[in-house]
Amino acid sequence: MSRITKSLIGSFKPQPFKFMELPLTAIEGDPNQPRKAFGHGPDGDYDRLLKSILHYGIEDPIKVSEIADGRFLIMDGHRRFSCAKRLSLEKVPCRVYPKMSEGEFEARRYEMQNNRKSWKPMEKANAIYKIKSEYKDATQKEIANLLGMSAIHLSHFIGLREMRVEYLELMSDLNMKEYQRIAFMQMLAKLRKIKQYEIDDIVKILFHKISDNVLGSVTDFKVLAKIFVNASLYEDEILSFLSQPLMTANDLHQKSRLSGFSNHIKILIGEISTKKNQGIKLTEKEFQLMKELSVLVDSYVQNAEYFSTNI
Repeated sequence: MSRITKSLIGSFKPQPFKFMELPLTAIEGDPNQPRKAFGHGPDGDYDRLLKSILHYGIEDPIKVSEIADGRFLIMDGHRRFSCAKRLSLEKVPCRVYPKMSEGEFEARRYEMQNNRKSWKPMEKANAIYKIKSEYKDATQKEIANLLGMSAIHLSHFIGLREMRVEYLELMSDLNMKEYQRIAFMQMLAKLRKIKQYEIDDIVKILFHKISDNVLGSVTDFKVLAKIFVNASLYEDEILSFLSQPLMTANDLHQKSRLSGFSNHIKILIGEISTKKNQGIKLTEKEFQLMKELSVLVDSYVQNAEYFSTNI
């Protein structure tokens, strides 16, 4: 380490600080804050933080530096400060540092905001399980509101904790992101046996595809779930997907679209069955169309049987 580097690092020492409740009017946001994405958009977690502060108050004090007598600049906590203003709080808990040079201010802020580690999916799942166990009489919606998440999101974490250990270990080995694990779990419930492939065989194949970066996006898992729901229609296409290591979910989607005629027939059968079972009479126009369809189907099926027996 060079003498200059030693000197620079040596100039930083723990700064004395004190905890104070400061009025919002004494605190300023920093327009030069490097991080601009504070989660205000539709996919952000600003609303979750707002609900948390409403329920619990500000648990983590806002970090500020004194810039003048009775004036403080935010180092870390712009979202908490914004929520406090929105909730019309008069005072907020702060960790107050003395005035410092601009270079030290930026270096300390970087460390504050950089040295954070997100929860792992299973850590979240285990914490939610413990909370749910403590509040046995509470509904899932009440627990979700308490934690600032949707009931659907909560159920995903509960399901994740109940997933088989070997699946969880594979997810960890592959460093799957939280959104991937949730999407995978949603898809898992839709899987069906396909000829010689049991569900466990299919899961292992999917993990191989994830490992080889052939599979992995939320869209991929949604496509698979949708196709497996209609597995009887797309069995040949799914077999190709399972037997070809480099075949993607999009490739499977394109192949299954070519079999869309089968899906149309299935939908029509379902609609006709519903009318019949519920005793709904056909209109005159529907009756005529059904007659035409019946004649066409009889003719087509007879020809198909003829060709199949003479090939």
